[in-house]
Amino acid sequence: MSERLPNQTSVPTNPSDSEPGGFASLHKGLNRVIESPRLLLGLWLLSLFTGLLATLPARAMLRDVLALRPLAERIAKGEYDVGLLELMNDNPAAMAAVTSAVMVAVLGFFALHAVIAGGVLSRLSPTSSARYVPAGGLLGRAVESSGAMIKLELLFGFAVRTPLLLFGAAVAGFAIGWSKVGELSWQSLTSRLAPVIVLFLLLWSVASIWLNLARLQRLDDDKLSTWQAFLLGVRQLGQRQVLFGALLVAVLGVIGHGGLFFLGRMLTVGLDAKLLILAAFAVRQGLSILRNALSLLVMATTCELAEPKS
Repeated sequence: MSERLPNQTSVPTNPSDSEPGGFASLHKGLNRVIESPRLLLGLWLLSLFTGLLATLPARAMLRDVLALRPLAERIAKGEYDVGLLELMNDNPAAMAAVTSAVMVAVLGFFALHAVIAGGVLSRLSPTSSARYVPAGGLLGRAVESSGAMIKLELLFGFAVRTPLLLFGAAVAGFAIGWSKVGELSWQSLTSRLAPVIVLFLLLWSVASIWLNLARLQRLDDDKLSTWQAFLLGVRQLGQRQVLFGALLVAVLGVIGHGGLFFLGRMLTVGLDAKLLILAAFAVRQGLSILRNALSLLVMATTCELAEPKS
């Protein structure tokens, strides 16, 4: 590595170098995502095919169930969301199929992302970083680091994600007064749970940044154990500049994903009601690309936050 000239430390080479750490990292992370269109396309295709395969049995079951009920049209138009829950309660087989599909999709999502995480983080890292790989080296790095990334994912799932899910369930129970969902109106239920959901998503996003910091620690030093990388990740997250950037990115991620969800809802309800299937599919996949881009932005920004500051 070449030595830095003495006068280079006082003259920023990039306008974002003079910005606060979190905003500078976000700006650089955005540039990294823009420079990686093939990575974005690959992740979109991966999410598309895994989602279709995981939900295929449930889609067939719901198609048959909805075809027998007159409220199917209202559900398709988005006018009766709770009706879908009623249908599921009235059809145990459909409930089992949907539950299984959700479980398979979630497990598949985490497994696949754990396998490729090392390659994606290395690709999104600054070019000056020792862990950086060009586009052609992504798959090789992913295979090379897959074992360590899966171990970190499992440890994180047991030590962080599971307690966080239990915490979210407990807070949601207190928010609705431990009442049965059927005893509350849809408006009352959503108003009570909305703050809980936002808080949970923020905590989940910060936890995911912690996981990525631990992954970066392991990529930088393959001699670290899974537990050591886990602890170094949370220690790095506790640094003021990193924590500020993590909170900034977490808020941006929650707002972005939430906004894309409601935007997709608004755009596709009318198309679904008119049975414009291809148009609705195109809109959903366009929004899926944006969601994947947002996820890559979070990862790229985390890579910037993890870089040692001179």
